[in-house]
Parts: sequence; C-alpha cells; structure tokens
Amino acid sequence: MSDLRTLHDAFSELERRADAASAAAGTAPVVRPRRAVRLVPVAATVVAVVGLVAGAVWLAPSDPGTHAAGAPTTSSATAPSTTTARSPVPTSPEDLIARFRVVLGDTATFEVITQTTLPGTSPSKHQEPGTVSVLTAQPGDPDNWALIAGTLTSAGVTGSFDLMIRSSDSEPREWCRLARTEDCDVSTLPDGSRLVTGTGRQAPGAVSYLACLMRHDGTTVLMHVGNQEDPRGAAINSPGGEIYSPQPPLTLDQLKAIVTSDKWW
Repeated sequence: MSDLRTLHDAFSELERRADAASAAAGTAPVVRPRRAVRLVPVAATVVAVVGLVAGAVWLAPSDPGTHAAGAPTTSSATAPSTTTARSPVPTSPEDLIARFRVVLGDTATFEVITQTTLPGTSPSKHQEPGTVSVLTAQPGDPDNWALIAGTLTSAGVTGSFDLMIRSSDSEPREWCRLARTEDCDVSTLPDGSRLVTGTGRQAPGAVSYLACLMRHDGTTVLMHVGNQEDPRGAAINSPGGEIYSPQPPLTLDQLKAIVTSDKWW
C-alpha cells in the first residue's frame, strides 16, 4: 500500500481516534491561543504522513514551548572532550529542538506548538490487510525519532513550520507528491545525498515551501515552511488557516541551506 494512496484514510482515522479518546475521557476541548488552533490538526496530518512511511500511525499529546534561536555555543578550551558520536536521528523532541536552534543560529526564532516522539519499529508484515498498527515509542529506544511543528519568525515575518529527521528508504520525489508541491526539483549533491525542493500554492494567497534531504545513509531531513497556520499551505481536510503574511518567513534557498547544514550532526 503506497504512502500517498492511504494518506487521506489515515488522517480521517487519526481524527476519529482523537474524538473517541476525548469522549471516553469526558474531557472538554482544550482552549488554545488563536494562532495555535489549526496547528494541532496540521501536526496530526504530518504524523499521519510520517507514520505511513514508517508503516505505523501513532498519536501523542502536544507540548508547547517557545525557543529563541541563537548562535552555536562554543565549548571552553578546558572542557573535556568526548569521543561518543551522537545518533544522526534525534530520538526526542528536545534533541531535535536543540539541534534546530543551533542550525538556525540568528536566522530566525521559533515556537514549538506540537512535539511528538514516534517509534522506528515497523509493524509485522503478517498483520491483516487494511489494518492500522498503533505503536508506542518507548523512552530511550535508539530507534525513536521526533517531529516538531509550530511557528517561525525571520526578519519580522511570521509563518509556520514542521520538521523531522528520521531514517527512510522512500523515494525522495514522493515527498513532493505527498505534500502536493509544484515545481518539484530533485538533485544529487556532491556527497551523494539527494535534495528535493518544491513550492505549494494550495489555496488563494497560501504559499508553502518544502525541502527534503536524503543522505547516502538513509537519514532524511524534511522541513516545510508556510505563510499560514498549516505549514503545507492547505492540508487534506483542512482549509489551511489564517494567512500570516504574503510569503513564508524563509526563502526556498534559506530552507535548502537549513536541511543541508552539517550542524545537524
């Protein structure tokens, strides 16, 4: 079953499960600031997308937080050195947020509205056709990976973003099709990595950019920025939300520089 063919069904299933869970718990809807209202369903859409690529769908609560990007911190000359190499894939939202802050430097500030940890384990190949496996990320599991979404501001312009880093064997061009972007371009970098970029205009006045880097080891950095509440312009079953500005807060060239930065590692 292709990632693209089942996206709509997976999104509907996620919404149904969230509604059922709220009804069972007898909880009232959470009141969020206006700017955050549509970002939660947007993040659910992104979770559905990446869950399909992993072969599983998993839903986690959001954890808001504000993060000001700053220049990379230099270590003291007397600080002890370490030879322990960190994983190329952040296994927690906190790790991903910290790396994102370093990569951005003073280019932008961002606010994380939804952050999620997902398991890297795929479901059994022997499961019944058409079923959706719900997998739980175990704390400390080295196969875990993280997704964050929220708002980003650069040069006085505010928009939305989503970001993930994970191992994937998907064909890079599929990300353009999945995000419904136009002018999709796939190039091979000198180190063998493949870079995918695209522009989406899914609603009047909406603009979104996609940049996806797949390294030769399969590590994939995927990021969207948009000029409205939905970082992809207008997701399936969503009008995309309020438009913040005429253009996204980052140019496509800036987005390319972010996903190809060696500061992630």
